[in-house]
Amino acid sequence: METLTSATAGRRRSDRVSIAFPLEIAGIDSTGASFSERTKTTTVSRYGCCFPLPRKLRPDQKILLRRMGFDETSIGRVVASMGSSDDGALYGVEMRESCEELWGIRFCSSFYEKLLDTMHDGVYIVNRDRKITFWNQSAQEVSGYTAGEVVGRNCFDNLLGHVDESGQPMCTTGCPLSQVIADGQQRRIEAYLRHSSGHRVPVSIRALPLRNREGRIVGAVEVFSRNLDREQTERRWKDLEKLAFRDSLTGLPNRRIMEMKVEHALQEHRRLGRFYGLLGFDLDRFKQVNDVHGHAVGDALLKAVAQTLANRLRPPDIVGRWGGEEFLVLMPEMNPTELGDLAERCRLLIAHSSVAVDTERIAVTASIGATVLNHTDDLESVIRRVDELMYQSKRGGGDRTTAG
Repeated sequence: METLTSATAGRRRSDRVSIAFPLEIAGIDSTGASFSERTKTTTVSRYGCCFPLPRKLRPDQKILLRRMGFDETSIGRVVASMGSSDDGALYGVEMRESCEELWGIRFCSSFYEKLLDTMHDGVYIVNRDRKITFWNQSAQEVSGYTAGEVVGRNCFDNLLGHVDESGQPMCTTGCPLSQVIADGQQRRIEAYLRHSSGHRVPVSIRALPLRNREGRIVGAVEVFSRNLDREQTERRWKDLEKLAFRDSLTGLPNRRIMEMKVEHALQEHRRLGRFYGLLGFDLDRFKQVNDVHGHAVGDALLKAVAQTLANRLRPPDIVGRWGGEEFLVLMPEMNPTELGDLAERCRLLIAHSSVAVDTERIAVTASIGATVLNHTDDLESVIRRVDELMYQSKRGGGDRTTAG
């Protein structure tokens, strides 16, 4: 066996990473007996590794290392015993060939690590088995995952949960890194990755092959960055959707969405016989509040009432702002008796809701109309009926419920 040169030893320094590679180790042990043992690395560096063996080796002795399933072998030199483990004594070994060439592990010098960490794009590197061997700072910023959480894991563990624009998973069915390793052709793709906090991040991805000095593919590199144009477009769509379907003051569904919900409820009642209750609320003497205390106080009261209703209702119930000081509540699986009881509880809660103005608290009451949908109703008729019931309550002095 050849002796490791000082030139090789001078290139040997690098950080170790925890990677379990299955190896076959052959040589002569401390008793002079030939052996061939299977084991796994505990850590790997650019020109060395550490592994356990159930036999004693001498310092400075030469051994032969072969990764299981591969033909490439490397000559190693036992540096020292590193302690013990359940699988035997731990040995630190130097190797002639670099792990980059032998096993497709990519190690960056401190200069290149710093260079990659200054990039705005996320960068990570995998070997031929798609095990992640490098993860830069921008990759952490975009994804939320630290290098410690991902280095040593396989990208097909689906940690990042890449999906394409149609929502199809990429890590197990269309991984660009796997394709690049197979044919050496670069890939560009638009996708979504899963942030560590759970939300989706739109990214632009470039996948490139990683080759050794002989031109063999030993891994792949993925460069990814936030797709800001798509993020901004999606944000604008969400803003437009909010404007279209949400009341800007209270955040509740607006009249347009409530009309759609009532229409849908009418269809379910006709087809499936499902019962729905409908409540209409009109705040009493609200104009007086605006005139005396100003619109800011009136707006605060509207928001307080909206929050009171939203907190009181069941998860399937829908409360929306119908317009001005009017609210509408749609409730599935509600019979007339239950509807009347719930309306009364809401009325009392609204009467006890208030906002502070200087040293006093300003409160309002509500006139409520309560009805159930029937098979002869359409949107116009049921809204007209709940309106009439609500104004019967108002004509009766307010702060009451009228059912019909």
